[in-house]
Amino acid sequence: MSMTQAYAHPGVGRFAPLRIEGVVYSCGDVHGRDDLLAEFLDWVGADAHGNQATVVFLGDYVDRGPRSREVVERLMRGPSRPGETWIPLKGNHDALFAAAWRDPDSDAAATWIMNGGMATKRSYGVGYGCDLAQHVPEAHIRFLEGLQLAADDGERLYVHAGVRPGLGIAFQSEQDLTWIRSPFLEERHDVDRLVVHGHTPSKAGPVATRWRLGIDTRAYSSDRLTGVRFEPGVPVPRVWQSGVGLLPEIEGPEVWGPGFEGTATETPWAHPGAHPAPG
Repeated sequence: MSMTQAYAHPGVGRFAPLRIEGVVYSCGDVHGRDDLLAEFLDWVGADAHGNQATVVFLGDYVDRGPRSREVVERLMRGPSRPGETWIPLKGNHDALFAAAWRDPDSDAAATWIMNGGMATKRSYGVGYGCDLAQHVPEAHIRFLEGLQLAADDGERLYVHAGVRPGLGIAFQSEQDLTWIRSPFLEERHDVDRLVVHGHTPSKAGPVATRWRLGIDTRAYSSDRLTGVRFEPGVPVPRVWQSGVGLLPEIEGPEVWGPGFEGTATETPWAHPGAHPAPG
């Protein structure tokens, strides 16, 4: 299908994002909140009016929230509406969960448990001392392991965490695409796209500069899953949040939120406080 054809970047490197076209919807980190994911998808269906649309999910489907299994199963089923294409991207939590399933004694497994993995175990009915492999279907793990790392609509690059400044698209690594914060958050990057990402949460609302748009609004605890709609040739998206609906239209890059008043800036918005790892 032309909306999801393989993308051959003109540079020479080892990485190429998935090429997508047309109207694109995207949402930030879900983290086990299947209820908010369903609300986002209801908005997509109502907003698209049956027209073709691509939905890019920015990763981190598991951990912290209560219904990780339901989120994974919903994504595995895929869209039920005609003309809708789903592209779930890989987040660092998804990779940690899969690594823990493969090797419960690994460092990755310990990191996963310390960063919300217990909520995922509960969603799968895994009790204390029980084997993950006995409760979590291998099909779920293969699904998470096989997720795309990035999607490119020609104007925007959609990734979980960000990109490494100083490198073009073709030279980005899976580690950076799923884990990076600094220096991506503070510096201009060298990818000729607006980078749409999650991973680094902001309670105040989506965060935008002229080179990146962060839409992780800590849905698992804030009840605010953020979604955006991008149209070809239109640089500024419409922004939606669960429990709120469409946010006011804006004229340029800034922090989006109900009642926010601010000006566009060339430097990233200063986040209040430190962000928890791994995000």
